Amino acid sequence: MRGSVISSVRNPGSQTFLAKEHAVGIVLAPARKLRASLGSDRITEYDAPIGCIAVNPAGVDSSLAWSETRKNLVVAIPPQILSELALQEFDLANVELEPPPFGTVDLIALGIAQRISVELTGKATPNELYLDSLVTLFSTHLLRTYANNMRQIPSPRGGLSAKSARRVEEYLREHFTEKVHVAELAAVAGISPNHFIVRFAKTFGMPPHRYLINLRLDLAEKLLAEGEIAIAEIAYMAGFSDQSHLATTMKRYRGRTPTELRYMR
Repeated sequence: MRGSVISSVRNPGSQTFLAKEHAVGIVLAPARKLRASLGSDRITEYDAPIGCIAVNPAGVDSSLAWSETRKNLVVAIPPQILSELALQEFDLANVELEPPPFGTVDLIALGIAQRISVELTGKATPNELYLDSLVTLFSTHLLRTYANNMRQIPSPRGGLSAKSARRVEEYLREHFTEKVHVAELAAVAGISPNHFIVRFAKTFGMPPHRYLINLRLDLAEKLLAEGEIAIAEIAYMAGFSDQSHLATTMKRYRGRTPTELRYMR
């Protein structure tokens, strides 16, 4: 899972800890006269209604004391996982969480937390895949609502966004041995085909066709070095129409033919 979750009912008590992961608590039943601190010795006393949220960023010490039985759910998210999610979904880096004031109610977070709690406390064995999807949903909401100091990764001027470039690159690496059309790649990037080639070239330093050829030649060279497969078969496996097409292309872009390359190694 992309984090861990704990649903608990705790008797009156207190705790102090230094969070190694981003820890977020959601109150599932009203609690009165909580005494809490976060990142300092200053104690704040407050009443916590259902849906009250406490965000404790990784590396920040905190304390909490409560005089009544309390019911809550805690979601712990490793900083690396949250950063990866921010990069993947929002093209954002250097993510930091800004805790809201004590007593803040977050109804969206409450809804997700209640679903997690039901899954954890039900009679059936919790479904890990379902819990993982809920934790991801919770983490996405956390980024949208409580992240600050986020810097969007710049893309080359006039090029693809970091997110689009990553998607296109992944698509090409998965389909480079097939016939790939510019319209397909433009759809993956989410832009019009008319603008795609120029923006791709500004991002990757070459047009899509050349990038595709490089991927095919890299695979062909790897298979040639292994020396176990016939050159004609390698041509087919790497996405070339025939052995002659492979030889012509490799000579043009790599300076040698498949036969020369095989006997050089």
